[in-house]
Amino acid sequence: MARLALPEHASRRHLFALAWPVMAANFLQTFATFVDLLMVGHLGAVEGKTAVNAVGAASLVVFFNFSVMIAISAGTIALVSRSIGAGDPAAASRATKQSLLLGFLVSLPLAAVEGVFAEDLMRLVTTGNLKPEVVLAGAAYLRVLVPVMPLFFSLFLASAAFRGAGDTRTPLYVGVGLNLVNFTINLLLIFGLAGFPRLGVVGAAVGTAIATGLAGAAYLVLLARGRSGLRVNWRGGLDRDLARRLLRVGLPAGVESVLFQVGITLWVAMVSVYGDSAYAAHVIGLRVQSLAFMPGIGLSVAASALAGQYLGARRPEEAEHSAREAAKLAILVMGSIALVNFVAAPWIAAAFGADAPTQALTVLFIRIHALSIPAVGLYFTFEGALKGAGDTRYPLLTSIVGIFVVRLPLAFVLGFGVASPGVPWWVPLGLTGIWFSLPVEYLVRSALISRRFRSGRWKSLAV
Repeated sequence: MARLALPEHASRRHLFALAWPVMAANFLQTFATFVDLLMVGHLGAVEGKTAVNAVGAASLVVFFNFSVMIAISAGTIALVSRSIGAGDPAAASRATKQSLLLGFLVSLPLAAVEGVFAEDLMRLVTTGNLKPEVVLAGAAYLRVLVPVMPLFFSLFLASAAFRGAGDTRTPLYVGVGLNLVNFTINLLLIFGLAGFPRLGVVGAAVGTAIATGLAGAAYLVLLARGRSGLRVNWRGGLDRDLARRLLRVGLPAGVESVLFQVGITLWVAMVSVYGDSAYAAHVIGLRVQSLAFMPGIGLSVAASALAGQYLGARRPEEAEHSAREAAKLAILVMGSIALVNFVAAPWIAAAFGADAPTQALTVLFIRIHALSIPAVGLYFTFEGALKGAGDTRYPLLTSIVGIFVVRLPLAFVLGFGVASPGVPWWVPLGLTGIWFSLPVEYLVRSALISRRFRSGRWKSLAV
């Protein structure tokens, strides 16, 4: 499919045309892991909770790989979109090739470490607060995913290249196929239907691995055929100069994502102190959160692609206008999602088949999280525009402040309280306090990123 033509004046219609396939594709990609959790939660009261916690803990390690991929993909989107905006698809194709080569080289040592030290990584991300059977099940889940790690990187980076080129529908089509394969295999192997063995958590991992591997391979075939003007010729090796450009732009985004995962891990560690039900509710709540974020992510990608293309075409005012329109649309859409999640929280929690204490805590998480969703939409769209322009360092600074200055200290104080000997001056709010730090963080983040966007400095950066 040909990329969308760069409009003379980006309207919400143009933004939505770019964003809705990204929303749908990311929804489907996230739904693949969502399905894992939803299905294993119905394995039984005891086995189901163990499985949910195992998949949630393993996902924290898997999400670290996303941080590394983001370091490459942020540079990919910036360079590809600038090249497309300047009318140079050959340069966009070269940037895509170097992105994939970098991803392959980085994925191999990551896969080796995660395969060999799977159990140690499970203990690390749970800070030793979960039962041994959860650690073993999570390690088994992780080891199944390790062999397809290079194709996982190919999937992520190729989709970033297509989106940078303005083709947001190809990732949607691949995502549909990925989910159909994942759902089918999960159904057969988690529960042992149609004569297949009942593998539980391992069955969920097998479904994800096969579906991810096929999707990654499909992207490589599409790029070899020249889809959307991006044609990858594998002759020749790594172009060090171009690879350095990719990393110079993308590395701050990767560091941001790594720090975000560290912050999430510490945040989850606070929750795990409150026991298995609290941890399970948190895991479920994070999956619901990831789905609620989809419109913001879609509009962020649209803002990023348009900002890069407009700047490549030397039209900076249109780059700013497109980002502002994306932010308005994000607040409107994500505000509506926040309202739905708040009202429907009991039904959403019940869908996972958890016991009554876990469901009650899940409802609490979803409702507290709903308070942050509109601010998340504003933050994502302005952050996307900055990254599309190549300004990846300021979002890194914003993340450091949001996580390590706001979220974690506030979660600790609100969750556990501080008291002088014999005279408590603060009554801790427990889980409510830990989770309430999230909406406060995103209010601060959105204020900081808005200030940077209004300064206009990002419009004059060179990549």
